Amino acid sequence: MVLLDLQKVARHILTRDRFAGEGREVKINAMTRRGLCHVLLAMISLVGCDRKSGSGGPPPPGAKPGHLTGKLSDAQGRPLSNVTVSIFGFSDKGEPVRREAKVAGPAGDYDIPLPDGKYDTPTARIDIDYNGRSYSLPLAATDGTREWAQQKEPKDGIVRDFVWKISGRAPGGADESPRSYWGGTILFDKAGDLGDGATIEIILTPEGPLIDGSTGQTLTFTRRLPWKRQDEHLLLDIPIGKYKATARKMFGSNPKPLRLVAYTIDPAASDSPPPSPVQIATVEFECREVKPGEFQLIVPNLIVFAP
Repeated sequence: MVLLDLQKVARHILTRDRFAGEGREVKINAMTRRGLCHVLLAMISLVGCDRKSGSGGPPPPGAKPGHLTGKLSDAQGRPLSNVTVSIFGFSDKGEPVRREAKVAGPAGDYDIPLPDGKYDTPTARIDIDYNGRSYSLPLAATDGTREWAQQKEPKDGIVRDFVWKISGRAPGGADESPRSYWGGTILFDKAGDLGDGATIEIILTPEGPLIDGSTGQTLTFTRRLPWKRQDEHLLLDIPIGKYKATARKMFGSNPKPLRLVAYTIDPAASDSPPPSPVQIATVEFECREVKPGEFQLIVPNLIVFAP
């Protein structure tokens, strides 16, 4: 009904020079007509979109009434193993509902039955052992969102597809924030005086396949001293893997190799002896459970020393 009324008003503006209402008559010139038409077209579009996306609209592709369903894959389109999909909400009776599906896999989809109610955005994680370390990493939603704007009902089915990304831009956050990327972050710093105006080149070479089995590429970062911003210490969006790190001070056509120390736990807080600077340092990411059921990648440190 609202859509039909808006369409009638639009036709009236397009075909008449005057618009009467509440005892007054307003003359419509060409500029006014164009402005009013733009406003009305926008309103008609919004009403039409609301009709399509509301409860009367068609269910999303792959929807299964009363279920949360979706696809699972890595960046190469391969099925995943050891995935946990979680969803939380409230039933129509106001009771809290938490559902989880543990997909041993390899599998390309999942299915979780849900009672009637309203639910928050589903999330998913993948558990994997890599180079003797255990990781629990979040999966990305293929719709490009971190969270939905509003809760959803399972009456017609809820769909959320997930893909495992180990690098690339994540939704939300600032460009200089580690949270804004699916890849890992290394905190880079210097020890001692390397000279103001010095240019440091850091090279990370993958040691074997990356955590998802794909082949990594050599990464090069350049930093100029002195530091001007705090985020210059961050080497962002590094595909999660194991790397050999080298660094050199750029000095004309004769760059000078620098020594490095890499660690995750501050040596001052460890009972182990502090590592010695070397020309080739091993950098690995570590995943820790920061609170029950919530895991986080720990940022490794990479410190450069004079030759």
